Amino acid sequence: MQGTTEEERVAIALVMKRLGQTMDQIGWDRRLRDLTATDVTALIEEVLDGYGAEMSRIAATTEVPF
Repeated sequence: MQGTTEEERVAIALVMKRLGQTMDQIGWDRRLRDLTATDVTALIEEVLDGYGAEMSRIAATTEVPF
């Protein structure tokens, strides 16, 4: 992502931790092309749900600048 904000970078870092936990369940030794549709869906859901949740959490603690 080009021009990410500090809040977005923080959310991405936190999502990577969640994604790592999902990869622990799937198995780090598996190549992306060897993942099942269920595995890939789980990864995508983790990224989308995690990012939305982290951005919401960050926004709730951030003061509106106007």
